[in-house]
Amino acid sequence: MLTIESAARITAIIVGIGILQGSLQLLLSLKEFGSSGLFDWNSRQILARSHGASRGWMVGHSGSVWLRIVVIARIVCSIALITPFQSNLLYASYATIILLSSLFLAYQIRYGKDGSNQISFIILAGLAFTFLLPTSSPFQAVGLYFIAAQALLAYFAAGISKISNAQWRQGSALQSILNTATYGHSTAAAVLRRRPWLGGFVGWSVIVVEIIFPVALVAPPGVLVALLFAGAMLHLGVAVLIGLDTFFWAFTATFPAIIFVHGVLLGR
Repeated sequence: MLTIESAARITAIIVGIGILQGSLQLLLSLKEFGSSGLFDWNSRQILARSHGASRGWMVGHSGSVWLRIVVIARIVCSIALITPFQSNLLYASYATIILLSSLFLAYQIRYGKDGSNQISFIILAGLAFTFLLPTSSPFQAVGLYFIAAQALLAYFAAGISKISNAQWRQGSALQSILNTATYGHSTAAAVLRRRPWLGGFVGWSVIVVEIIFPVALVAPPGVLVALLFAGAMLHLGVAVLIGLDTFFWAFTATFPAIIFVHGVLLGR
């Protein structure tokens, strides 16, 4: 069984790696937010008004400079979050700064958001709460409970959504995704086109794993390990084939919290 401290630290390391990777990628693309870039201030203001908001405090023509400052701060804090042997107060500060920067970037950048962003928000909030409370507090584990519950809910909701979709039930959804320009993988799509049964097998395997994932909290240790391994392989496959590598770090970062809650519920 993991302790509160060890579960929180492992979670911080995994989510910190993911945030570091994402922030470095964003830093390389910030030129598009300059005055001649694809996402300059005028373009973002038009997009903001199309969503019914004035965005009055959206960063202006010098926005690329401010965005760069925020992203660099995220990089520094994510490295600090990964670094061991610091006080819980410092870890709480790093998580809070990254969380606030995430909210700022979500307000400033209106594209490219996915479920991994939401899970990362949840993890950072849970970590900040856990690290902020003293070890003697009976409520310190609440942040880990919150992370675990949200992760299991996300898996279950994803499975229900897929099983409600005819393409996923028929086994053609994965091939359709891999045939797209944005998330495509021509080699994998060709394999599934030649072997339709494989798409059905993989698709239903994903559905089953996601729907039964909440069982991990009360399952025997062997089943827990199997479900976590299946979840990790699922996200690794998504990262390799579809390119959504942020999902791997965001969701595997919830696993220590799930292991901790599992130990509490089974009295280990």
